[in-house]
Amino acid sequence: MPKPARIYLYRITHIDNLDFILESGKLTCPNHPDCDPNYIGIGDATLINSRSTKEVNIEPYGNFTDYVAFYFGERSPMLYAIQKGFNGVTKRHPETIIYLVTTFTKIKEHESLYVFSDGHGYHLMSQFFNAEDDLEEVDWDIVNLRRWNDTEDDPDRKRRKQAEFLVYQELPLPAIVGIGVYNEAAKTNILTKFAEHDFVRDVIVKPDLYY
Repeated sequence: MPKPARIYLYRITHIDNLDFILESGKLTCPNHPDCDPNYIGIGDATLINSRSTKEVNIEPYGNFTDYVAFYFGERSPMLYAIQKGFNGVTKRHPETIIYLVTTFTKIKEHESLYVFSDGHGYHLMSQFFNAEDDLEEVDWDIVNLRRWNDTEDDPDRKRRKQAEFLVYQELPLPAIVGIGVYNEAAKTNILTKFAEHDFVRDVIVKPDLYY
């Protein structure tokens, strides 16, 4: 599959983190001076700690704590671990997990610096890029798979499914084009938060984004 004309990028986060994002007007990396002191992490804590020391070897450099991480595709393996409580990850109900959605076009409009990978960012086989032309290196068939397990014919599917797009330091809130949620209760919760901060975006109930 060739690179799509419109590239969507997905960040999963706990629904309660949205309050700080709305108040601050931006998404911030873990190493940002204005990061959320009460941020609720939902991923693999061991992996997050390991990633914090991994250097990014191309501009704008730094390490993973200097970036806001997005996936190119929905239904990531990490989301599966979060929903099922696998590998020591705290189990979360999907109603508490939301998708913050932006596009590559928005990233460019806001002149955000970025790097991206052709697979899981921490994997030794994955390569990093920072030029738009290199988006062809992403396996677009794999990042959009709903069933991404490794197979005998392709033992590298899971790594490629987890290709990442990393925004340096911060992303302004206006770059978010919409939010995906599991059910109507989550949508109502978010719309209440929007009203409190005079913010408007589409909130789409789409349970098939989840497991």
